Amino acid sequence: MRLRLTYSKRGRACFIPHIAIPSVFARSGARASVPFQLSEGFTPRPRISLGPELPVGIPALSEPFEAWVHSFDQEMLRRWDECLPPGFSLTGGYEVPEGSPGEARALSKHCEAASCLLAIRGETSPSPRLAACLEGLRDAGEILSVTSAFMGDRPCLRCIVETPSKRGPTLLVKPLVEEGIVEGWGDILLVREAVGRLVRGAAEGAEYGVVPLSSPTDEHR
Repeated sequence: MRLRLTYSKRGRACFIPHIAIPSVFARSGARASVPFQLSEGFTPRPRISLGPELPVGIPALSEPFEAWVHSFDQEMLRRWDECLPPGFSLTGGYEVPEGSPGEARALSKHCEAASCLLAIRGETSPSPRLAACLEGLRDAGEILSVTSAFMGDRPCLRCIVETPSKRGPTLLVKPLVEEGIVEGWGDILLVREAVGRLVRGAAEGAEYGVVPLSSPTDEHR
């Protein structure tokens, strides 16, 4: 049985590297009595697959991953969530029906786009230089769109990026450093808001949006 799930990571959890996150889910799942299917070989491990890598230190609100289990119900997800370390939280999940369209595709193939929120520390609103730099990336075809948004109560910019498995948040930060807008990562507030399906006209005034992979697509319903 294949589960498709999403999770958030905040606070100190942001500093756990991508490569270590399967172990976080495996250990917490064992404490929650999650009936994992195990990999083959001399050292069987719970079968867990992560979505696109995220650099250390960046908070995330809806990151996808998959797990293979022998049985599933929402109560199991609740127990699993309660056993996660501080900063981690399960934000959704469902069973991928056998034989559904695209079932055999790897998780990365379902991760069509990512939505990132970006602001500069010390600024009360996005500066014209920041907006112009990101709009330059859009015009060059590096990102799909740049729109105004909020990070909590802080004004920021939302950037939609295709193929996040190949285009991570560094794509947004490097030009800011090159143009002298910031000195480095420490000057930036950046949150990956969601990874999932790319949609058009997701919200009023927005040409593109990203729907997290935490609930079945129309083809699975």
